[in-house]
Amino acid sequence: MSFVTATDLSPARKPAPALVNIDRARQVMARHSLDAVVGSGYKNLYYLSGHMPDSVLGYFHDILGAAVLPAREDVTPALCVSDYDLAYLVTRPTWIPELRMFSAKARSSASYLLRMISEGVGIDTSLREPLRDAYLKTRELSTEDLVSALCGYFEANMGARGTWRVGFDDLRLGGQVAARLNGRIEVVDALDIFRDIRMVKTAPEIELLRTGARINDQGLIDASKAVGQGEPVMAMVDAYRSSVVRQGARFLGERGMMFGAGPDGGFVLDNDWAEARRLGAGDVVVYDAIGTYKLYHMDIARTGVIGEPSRRLVELHTIVRDALAAAEAMLRPGVQTMDARAVAEKLIAGHGLEPMLTTMVFHGIGLDVLEYGEQAHKTRGWTVEANMAMNFEVFYRDPEVGGVHLEDTVMVTPTGLEHLSKLPRELIVTPVKPS
Repeated sequence: MSFVTATDLSPARKPAPALVNIDRARQVMARHSLDAVVGSGYKNLYYLSGHMPDSVLGYFHDILGAAVLPAREDVTPALCVSDYDLAYLVTRPTWIPELRMFSAKARSSASYLLRMISEGVGIDTSLREPLRDAYLKTRELSTEDLVSALCGYFEANMGARGTWRVGFDDLRLGGQVAARLNGRIEVVDALDIFRDIRMVKTAPEIELLRTGARINDQGLIDASKAVGQGEPVMAMVDAYRSSVVRQGARFLGERGMMFGAGPDGGFVLDNDWAEARRLGAGDVVVYDAIGTYKLYHMDIARTGVIGEPSRRLVELHTIVRDALAAAEAMLRPGVQTMDARAVAEKLIAGHGLEPMLTTMVFHGIGLDVLEYGEQAHKTRGWTVEANMAMNFEVFYRDPEVGGVHLEDTVMVTPTGLEHLSKLPRELIVTPVKPS
């Protein structure tokens, strides 16, 4: 059976490089005895295929399509999406070779319009010829819904009597496919399997993280410029949000995550309460700025103060900065993250600070802001590998001074680290307005 390829659809435009780490994916699949993984959640669909139209970014439905990555190299990966996305695939082709389109033909206006265009109806535009070609080439494998598209893929590749063990990130979809195939596939929960695969980044992923870090650096700078005596806390929040959106990124949640100020800012999470305040001289300001660029997360934290910093604040900030640097200096392939954390803990304790007031967290970062290969990594750590992206957060909460928080995203290289943020780790001091 023949199938349409991305190159067939748009010969003038090359597909973007794959985000997925195929070698690692197949190693992880082998460890779990899987014949394939299916990503239908928007993160894993994007990760496997690079397919990111507004229908995905807008979360129109919880399941919009699926990408299949087989364990065997001689079996072709496939992208299963609706006819609604066909024009996007013409202008932004995916790296995945096989396309399986689906549509409820009797009820889909998109499919009906595509059929009319394929028949030459309407005024031709520069998009019409490649769209017409794409529509005709995808008809052979076209089905009425996503489950049918996936079933067709598995039936074509399992053989007449074969069975497969398949990891799904959505067990509802896996169950529907298994029922339709009369149990010829064994469904495995692959949510953590995908997270494990994604822990080691590819070159295109690293470039997205670098770009996000540059955007977040500027967002934090712009937020700090909006800070001042008598200014509302909301001003710096608005400045951050405007900055990242202007640069083509998104802020996380409603605000861009946490901004805190004053001695209560280290633990108050009621943003409405915090943002109703106005800043005063001596307030310590925590800038914890989180967003996404093309679905990849950016996460940085810095600490500032309005007016001349107290001796105690300078001391705390220096200790936190040194603890962060000491842990990061440990990071290289083969090191356990808990061993790196222990170095920071020892430094904190050596300066007489209260360990119970210190938050220290290692977390991977990528399509999740807190990315762990398995749940146990949160408390037990994990062994570092080359091309892992991670943050180490050090947050000391002093009941009199306020919060002192520093973190950056770093990329582990075969020999050390690349710091993605270029923002200095010094206190951000905002002068008090002259009276």
